[in-house]
Amino acid sequence: MKKHLKEFFNLILGFIILLSFYFASYFIIKFMRISFPPAILGLILFAISLLSGIIKEKWIKSVCNLLIDNMAMFLVPLFCGLIVYKSIIVKNWIAIFTVIFVTTTVIIIAVGLFTEWGIKFLRLNKIKELEREKR
Repeated sequence: MKKHLKEFFNLILGFIILLSFYFASYFIIKFMRISFPPAILGLILFAISLLSGIIKEKWIKSVCNLLIDNMAMFLVPLFCGLIVYKSIIVKNWIAIFTVIFVTTTVIIIAVGLFTEWGIKFLRLNKIKELEREKR
């Protein structure tokens, strides 16, 4: 029983952390009056907090696993929207698929470059750490 209660509170804590980043980014964007998606700013702030150690991975691991395990559930509204806007999609399919192709290609390239940079960064830090330990 105690283990289940602890898991439940870890889930609640994780949701609170994730939602607080979203709402903080929402209020930052509203306050600064810029047009930028709050979810993207929230992810950037969240990544910075994880990398800097402000947020510990163990605090959000359970809620992230839960969200990933149930990701298919989040696709239902997408397919409902496709059915509702079928006529618009049929009229503009060339423009839509061009945008999808271009943005997907750009995202894949950007993620690949960022991942490559991150791996090099981590390896460089590990080398520096080993050199410090040798001294």
